[in-house]
Amino acid sequence: MNNHTIRVACLQLEARPFSEQAKNKENILQFMKQAALSKPDLIVLPECIYPCYFLSPRIVPGYSELANLIEQFLKEVQDFARKYQTFLALGLPEYNQEKNELYNSALLIDDEGQKVGRVRKSFLWHFDHNWFQSDHHYPVFDTKIGKIGLFICADGRLPEIIRCLSLQGAEILLDLTNWVTSGLERKAWSNPQANYMIPTRALENRICIVAANKIGFEEKSIQYCGKSAFFSPEGKTVMMASPDQEEILVQEIDLSQSHQKNIAGVIDVFQSRKPEQYHYLTLPTHQLPIWQKSKEKTNIIEENPFAAVIQIGEPPDQDLSAYLSKIEYFFHTLAEQEVHIFSFSQINNFNAQQSAKILDFLKDLTKNYPSLCSIVLSEEENSRRYKTIFLVQSGKIIGKYRKTHLEFSEKDKITPGENYFEVFKTQFGVIGMMLDYEGFFPEIARILTLKGAEIIIWPAQFSHDEHLKIAQTRSAENKIFIICPNSIQQQGNGHSIITSPAGQIITGCLENLEIASIASISPSLARDKIIVPHTHAILGRQPASYNLLTSPLPPLSKGEG
Repeated sequence: MNNHTIRVACLQLEARPFSEQAKNKENILQFMKQAALSKPDLIVLPECIYPCYFLSPRIVPGYSELANLIEQFLKEVQDFARKYQTFLALGLPEYNQEKNELYNSALLIDDEGQKVGRVRKSFLWHFDHNWFQSDHHYPVFDTKIGKIGLFICADGRLPEIIRCLSLQGAEILLDLTNWVTSGLERKAWSNPQANYMIPTRALENRICIVAANKIGFEEKSIQYCGKSAFFSPEGKTVMMASPDQEEILVQEIDLSQSHQKNIAGVIDVFQSRKPEQYHYLTLPTHQLPIWQKSKEKTNIIEENPFAAVIQIGEPPDQDLSAYLSKIEYFFHTLAEQEVHIFSFSQINNFNAQQSAKILDFLKDLTKNYPSLCSIVLSEEENSRRYKTIFLVQSGKIIGKYRKTHLEFSEKDKITPGENYFEVFKTQFGVIGMMLDYEGFFPEIARILTLKGAEIIIWPAQFSHDEHLKIAQTRSAENKIFIICPNSIQQQGNGHSIITSPAGQIITGCLENLEIASIASISPSLARDKIIVPHTHAILGRQPASYNLLTSPLPPLSKGEG
């Protein structure tokens, strides 16, 4: 595979209100000229960079006048691209005079000053709805510098949109954004997308992402956090700007990295998907269980249950009795602390017969308690072996999930499950489950959410904290709780966590220690899917535009893993 390197300049510019449009234009063009000195192949600018983002009819005299301003600015931008022989991606309002509609658009211009194409924002954010219309097309542009996909700000919160772009063979994604924020100190300003959501998008699709944001204020009330950045296909932040200064970031990007969809020789983020299992992603919203569930009365008895993630180390010489003693110790200790949901980390070295004894022990242990325990065990049925999470409560198995997305090393040893992401109603909330690298596939947590899950239990085995940002992202994009007990065996480093529907880590365990950590969770928070006014995590989806997610992998996008 040959390297295909391009130089990209990412411009982080100060926001200005509509009344300062002339000053804004001059500043944009000056920074573009400064960026051109580095001879980039591509310059990336933020969302609605001109004339501004807040386009209230109270401030903007009329959309026809707005369209004229943008047309004049665009001519200068096209002349610039032609003169400096560079591609440009920038965010602009777009007025459709025929329909009298305004869109929040991203435009790609080539090095001859020609318009390559445009993308319109799909997942409108907050007051966007007051003047912008949404659109739901996710094209990838095949250019001489590479296959380029664009998305706009809050669209990055929907894993479906970024997945659709990636599956079409995009080699680089450009996030034209207006990440908003607040806080007492500008130096501490940030945003969940900058912190963990966009790095997760890069990792789960194994693709380079460039995010261009603003700094400062519009209308003395809309505050931007800066932090424009380059994210690698490994989900690493390669370079990030400050939260409060105008900056130009320049980076050489090897687009061939985005062809490699393999993660650590364990899974392939494309080839390991199971599109035939993802039909829930494209069902009309009113047909989804979550839609029906929103109209039902909850049967939750304990509105604020305590949940615990429990890191248990491997006993010496695989001593089963020693392991059972550890389970018993943590169960009784935490029961006295009024824990309702126990999630044990994994131990992989017990065979199916030993696992059956562990399961019987746990059933006996919980017989006189209403508490719910999750545990990962080996299971055999009809000469087939499964890796299974069991839910045990009051001496009974009330649910189980057999791992479906197997890692390369498991395919000759384990049979994939066929229970396709069931959810289980309990007195502590509706629970879904996934295992190990299944958390890397956004489709799974999304389907569980669409089926009504309020809590997802995700036992993992990661050694370099891969699970932290992913758990936060899965929580925030679905507005659910994630309970993630991470192994402290050879494959894991601990740092078990519980994350809230806001994406916050609300409790966590120390690294590599046999320890438990507890948090109070409220399933009612997971039933409220409104992120900000007018922006709903589920109703804002556009299932009819996600058909690519359930289609066989096109030859264009096949990974080399």
